[in-house]
Amino acid sequence: MKLRNIFTLLLFLPVVSALAQTSYFFPKAASFDASIPSPGKFLGYAIGTHYTRHEQIVAYFRELARVSNRIHVQTIGKTYEEREQIIATITAPANYNRLEEIRQEHLTLVDPSKPIIDNKAPVIIHLGYNVHGNESSSAEVSMLTAWYLAANNDPETQQWLKEAVIFIDPSLNPDGRDRAANWYNSYSSFPPIADPLDKEHQEQWPGGRTNHYFADLNRDWLNLVHIESRNRVQFFHQWYPNVQIDFHEQGSNATYYFEPTPKRHESPIVPQFLYDENAVLATYHAKALDEIGSLYFTKENYDNLSPIYGSTYPKFYGSVAATFEEASSRGLVTESTNGLLTFAFSIRNHVTTSLSTIRGSVAEKANLFKVQKNLFKQALEQARASKTKAYVFGDSRDENLTLTFLNLLLQHHIQVYELEGNTTQEDKKFEKGKSYIVPAEQPNYLIVHSLFEENILKDSIYYDNTGWSVIHAYGLQYAAINTPTFAKGKQVTSLPSINGDVLGGQSSLAYITAYTDFNATKALYALLQKGILVKTAFRPFTINHNNSKKTFGNGSLIIPVAGQPIAADSLYRLVKAIAANANITFTAVSTGFSAEGIDLGSSNIKAIRKPEVALAFGQGVTSSEAGQIWFLLNQHLGLPVVKLDLQNFERASLKRYNTLILPGGNYSAWNKATVDKIKDWVAEGGVLITLQNASAWAIQNDLVKEKLLDDDKDKPEGKPAAPLTTATATDNRAGRPVQQTSFGQSATERPESEPVSKSRNSRLDYDAQQDVEGAKRINGAIFTADLDTTHPIAFGVTTRKLFINKNSNTFLQSSANKYATVALYDSKPFVNGYASKENIKKVSSSAAILLSNSGNGQVVLFADDPTYRSYWLGTTRLFLNSIFFANLVSGGRNFAGESEHE
Repeated sequence: MKLRNIFTLLLFLPVVSALAQTSYFFPKAASFDASIPSPGKFLGYAIGTHYTRHEQIVAYFRELARVSNRIHVQTIGKTYEEREQIIATITAPANYNRLEEIRQEHLTLVDPSKPIIDNKAPVIIHLGYNVHGNESSSAEVSMLTAWYLAANNDPETQQWLKEAVIFIDPSLNPDGRDRAANWYNSYSSFPPIADPLDKEHQEQWPGGRTNHYFADLNRDWLNLVHIESRNRVQFFHQWYPNVQIDFHEQGSNATYYFEPTPKRHESPIVPQFLYDENAVLATYHAKALDEIGSLYFTKENYDNLSPIYGSTYPKFYGSVAATFEEASSRGLVTESTNGLLTFAFSIRNHVTTSLSTIRGSVAEKANLFKVQKNLFKQALEQARASKTKAYVFGDSRDENLTLTFLNLLLQHHIQVYELEGNTTQEDKKFEKGKSYIVPAEQPNYLIVHSLFEENILKDSIYYDNTGWSVIHAYGLQYAAINTPTFAKGKQVTSLPSINGDVLGGQSSLAYITAYTDFNATKALYALLQKGILVKTAFRPFTINHNNSKKTFGNGSLIIPVAGQPIAADSLYRLVKAIAANANITFTAVSTGFSAEGIDLGSSNIKAIRKPEVALAFGQGVTSSEAGQIWFLLNQHLGLPVVKLDLQNFERASLKRYNTLILPGGNYSAWNKATVDKIKDWVAEGGVLITLQNASAWAIQNDLVKEKLLDDDKDKPEGKPAAPLTTATATDNRAGRPVQQTSFGQSATERPESEPVSKSRNSRLDYDAQQDVEGAKRINGAIFTADLDTTHPIAFGVTTRKLFINKNSNTFLQSSANKYATVALYDSKPFVNGYASKENIKKVSSSAAILLSNSGNGQVVLFADDPTYRSYWLGTTRLFLNSIFFANLVSGGRNFAGESEHE
């Protein structure tokens, strides 16, 4: 039967007769229990003819659990939009009746000291669907797979249920799922329209790929920023599946993809035998797809080396995990180079590999047990061979950031210990009770390595971020210990608490807190929101407190008692409550006369205005960056940022806001009147904060008198240079924006992996194009910069060495104003990941952050995304400082210590 005829049949199939649909999705299945409703019967429409909303999917799974003793449903959490995250457990009733016994037995596989379990034990399989909300076929697959396992009575299915415990997560991203489903259902036609330009196939900004805050949850397995990720990783660590599959969609013109990936994209620390076992399971998928006549490809594309993905994170714990990618119909049916592609066809392919995964896992379970056991044994061997024997981290000046990182380690089930005593490592002081030690020699060493170590990659073509060591992202003080013996205290198994308070009781003069703690920004905004006058110190000072001296650095917050809108006793109670909520300590002072440094009445202590923030939003803006800022301001500060659509700027009154943020994106749609309006707003005292190519846009439109890095050095005279802006493209994995330069530009320097041309330097082999052009991207590599820690944008940071995730092709020149370059990339800046020699040269000694005055206002330009994926906290705090302090910077006067009236 031709594909389009199959679709027509499915579209108009009466739901009372599921025979045709069953034979399409399960051509070999024979016996189904009629008392178990199929998805079509329950929903009232044939699978593949509509996009099923998340609550309908949940309802169907609960119905299966009600009528079948093979399936049980549990809730593991809720999303930001209050949608349930569920897991369905499917196995033989006899297995379910002793599920905890099976779990405890299975957990011995991750303990290298325990013997391997008997092959009679069930294999643990996890099938995860729809982490990208608009890769929608797989959530439909979850229902069909669950129905098949609950209702099918074929001998093979009975064997699977006996020999496996199967977990199904029907939608890893429920909020994105419904955003996409609502779009496709809203614009679908009957009969369906296959023209790719039809609105049904042209999903608009921000799309359904991401979660509520536009975060890509398939990049959050290591960082665990979002609630959905934390919920599912907590479940993962209860079981450590032997096999875990992550179901995706790719471009409509592709076929079907399953692992193995290219050798050059494999992790250098994951043992080869795990990748080899993945290749064994691939033979089952190939056979199954061959039988239904579906084409596929392997060993191409897709990274398989960092634990940020759902298909790689489990590998670091011994799971044979994999990505499956199906061509996406992006609607009910679309034209493709392979003919008409229907939603039903996409579903069928994923159904087929869901079952082949179970088939292969049951058949290969003895090897899967060995692979998991041997991975942890080899991890210990790698740890013993490592030069670094332990890592110590923590900063008594930033206890909340220390505990945030500690919490991340505990969520990954890493062994962490208290520091036995105060110690100094690499000239850094670590204080007992406020610092922790992580031994390298532990079963989960692979994740320890990923969080702490620097990896320099050689290949020029990577799918995503190439630098992911989280300790660098946090900007938290740490050191490596290379001695074979080191002292450690008690193991930490739960997160210690910090009791924020006011030391010294109620004051009649002022309250002070250091600004070095990450949560100081949280407390600052809470005070400003209540209308409290808060000041910040531009110079350090020392006070006498309890017969000892206490020093407060740049950025320290001072809350005077006089001049407040509330009485002194109410102010004390408020400060005490905010201190407790933010887990920071304020100190009550009774004199404004400092023991050292400036006094509390100094003009170097300036009042902070409450931020009124507007964020550029909508079509043209990079949704991930907009979402990160929205998330940060909502979830960390509790700040109700106004999301202002680009098309509304021309008529919006910007006077309502004192801070405007432009994430990376394309602002070319703004006319001159809108640009002039923003210029005037800045000149009248507004603070404009720009990221990535929005910074380039601000320079090119003369909002500031700064310059982009000169790229004309190697260009022939008289030939105009291409502007140093960032082009937006779409990668194969369902529309993720990636930064890249245009094909066809000359390579000034060939990366190490580039094939040698057989002719002149201006000519390259066509086959070299991917490597050469791909090397021009800077794909999330880590670089270092020198940070001016006296600058208000750097208040609270105690070290000049700043780690930055370089994630754009925007390069800024150092400012002509000697005081305006907040952060300057080092002359030898490259630390971690992949970057070509040409790009390292461009980054070298370029500006990372500039603050430029414009009239009475300020423009803060970030060459990169300081809020990168919401976990790059070392630069996030600089972004927050831009919101609070940028308006206080006026040329070089604050640095010269001059009075405002001199």
